[in-house]
Amino acid sequence: MTDRSRLGDQIITRMKSVLGVSMDKDLAEYFDIKQASVTNWRKRGTIPIEQCMQLSVSTGITLDWLLMGRGENSIAEASSPYHMDQDYHEIPVYDIEASAGDGSIFDQEVITSYLKFRKDWLTREGLQSSNLVAIRVSGDSMNGTLANGDIVLIDRSRKRPDGVFAIRIGDALRIKRLQKMANGSLRVSSDNEMYQPEIIYPENMGQVDIAGQCYWRGGRGF
Repeated sequence: MTDRSRLGDQIITRMKSVLGVSMDKDLAEYFDIKQASVTNWRKRGTIPIEQCMQLSVSTGITLDWLLMGRGENSIAEASSPYHMDQDYHEIPVYDIEASAGDGSIFDQEVITSYLKFRKDWLTREGLQSSNLVAIRVSGDSMNGTLANGDIVLIDRSRKRPDGVFAIRIGDALRIKRLQKMANGSLRVSSDNEMYQPEIIYPENMGQVDIAGQCYWRGGRGF
């Protein structure tokens, strides 16, 4: 077994212990993926970061422990049977490019996968599952806050700027930091200093559709 495949096997073993399962097929069923995907994680030494992030927020297990085995796995839920689906809400992950075309954002229902979040966590955070969607970050404009390939949870009920939002300007769906100005203009900025901010004036606001506020990326950090 190579070092990479050993790493993949160790991560899979820790994921199973969190969910209280022993079979690859059970792990695949929980994440709604093919069993072959789990096999490939092991063979190729792939780090299933998306699934580890999901387990981290769902159970409270740290990513440091899931990915590297560092720290202690002391969460009581780790020994609970994974199949208690009544404890979780499934949040759809949308294809960001398909959702960036004409029409209302997310109305095409192009869903690539689902993330499971504990219901009690959503309640504590004041989130309604019916308002939530997830998309993948593309590009480096939000480096320092978000990286290319990250998945973010978006609360579509929160559209009043100030913070990080998914926003469509014309046909382009972006994730940007928004600030409402005193004159009614909208300041659209990136956290990567290489990108200059944009100002959208009140007369052009009809070209803007704020999809919702970005709330979570492996833990609330906005």
